[in-house]
Amino acid sequence: MDNFGNICGVISAPFDKMSDFGTRKINAHGVEYAVFYIQNFSSRELINRYVIAPITEFGGTAALCDIVQSVSLSKIDDPAAAHSHILDGACVIASSDGELYYAMTNSEDGRSPSEPETENVIRGAHEGFTENGSFNAMLLRRRIRSTHLKREDVCVGSNTKTTVSIMYLDDVIRQDVLLEVRSRISKIQIDGILDSGYVEQYIQDGKYSVYPTVGNSERPDKVAAKILEGRAAIIVDGSPVVLTVPYLFIEGFQVTEDYSKSAFFSSFERALRFFGMMMSLFLPAFLLAANSVPSLVGGRLGEYLESVRADIRIPLAAELIIVFIIFELVREVGLRMPKAVGSAVGLVGSLIIGDSAVEAGLISSPVLIAVAFSAVCNFLAPPYMNSNVVFRAYLILSAGLFGYAGFFFSTAAALIFFCSKRSFGTPYFSPFSPVSKRGLADFLIMLPLARKRFIPSSVSGKKIVRSEGREK
Repeated sequence: MDNFGNICGVISAPFDKMSDFGTRKINAHGVEYAVFYIQNFSSRELINRYVIAPITEFGGTAALCDIVQSVSLSKIDDPAAAHSHILDGACVIASSDGELYYAMTNSEDGRSPSEPETENVIRGAHEGFTENGSFNAMLLRRRIRSTHLKREDVCVGSNTKTTVSIMYLDDVIRQDVLLEVRSRISKIQIDGILDSGYVEQYIQDGKYSVYPTVGNSERPDKVAAKILEGRAAIIVDGSPVVLTVPYLFIEGFQVTEDYSKSAFFSSFERALRFFGMMMSLFLPAFLLAANSVPSLVGGRLGEYLESVRADIRIPLAAELIIVFIIFELVREVGLRMPKAVGSAVGLVGSLIIGDSAVEAGLISSPVLIAVAFSAVCNFLAPPYMNSNVVFRAYLILSAGLFGYAGFFFSTAAALIFFCSKRSFGTPYFSPFSPVSKRGLADFLIMLPLARKRFIPSSVSGKKIVRSEGREK
């Protein structure tokens, strides 16, 4: 009996001053039992029905593993090891006979799957990931019913002990990619992981990467398609956003619905997204470079640019930057305000500030049009929405300082940089650099699925069935 008290003391000692730590002691046929758990983290209903009720009725008449049969029991050899199981949501059961077990009685309360607000589709599954990592893994297994779909769990965070799961098809993924993913996750040294964004920053290529080298999505069908192409999915318990690696630049222009519609219309939309993003990046900087040499733009257009800015005393570069900063401030206000008024504040604020600034002669109408068009086009490629702000500022500064030479030199330097960039060993600009004729079939121009059932993926390097092809 003294030994039983010592075991109970060892188990409960670390949970001192925790008001939500629960202990239930039961005396059944002369045998003492103690059940330890954390309230609301462990399901009280499961504990009462499948653990405490059988012990109360049959305790002392048989071994504990024979009494509690409705939930699986696992033996604990060291009482000190019981702490980690309790913190995982299990309940620990100790008896005066020297038996020590834990049962997984985690509370399954949580948000039900709903369509992600950031990735809406008209045609496709209206289902999204939740904050439960195990449930997210089940959503992927529901779509890929193969024994080759593997899952590896890693505990990250010295305090949070967050479960990070790696899911992949072992017969499709490149082994060097898988080894790199394992290595980068295992090297994460941090007190806590509260979202998948923490993991993304630790495993991305380059310490200060402006454009993402790690993909993310809240859609199970999209992540499943990427796994089929040879990628690894990284699920972080507590986050509804699942990461995918490697990630290629062209993925930002491809959406799930492209593969549910006519290939011709999907190609048109994909090209439209690409053109819109290029306009978003280069239009303001080109306007600034053209203003430095109006004769190169064209006679009438050059004269128009000079005439509308005759009364504007602010340099064009400063004018562009100021207008972009104002737009970003208005956008941030719209995002942080309650949904009921956020969109109205953003819209009204933009209209009033823009119109008033033009009427007061603080900015010119061509600049306002260029900034507005560039800002709207920036939403065509959501993965690069934030990155484009930094890259656009870089182009504007280059064009403002060095004119046409700065514009073209900075563009060429960025292109060279992107062509040399890699994501987990895969060329970031694939299939554009290096050029792959087969991969270009799903680049900006998309061939019908019936014409390209088997296409070697630049990520996996193997022939795979394309269910929602990407950049390969």
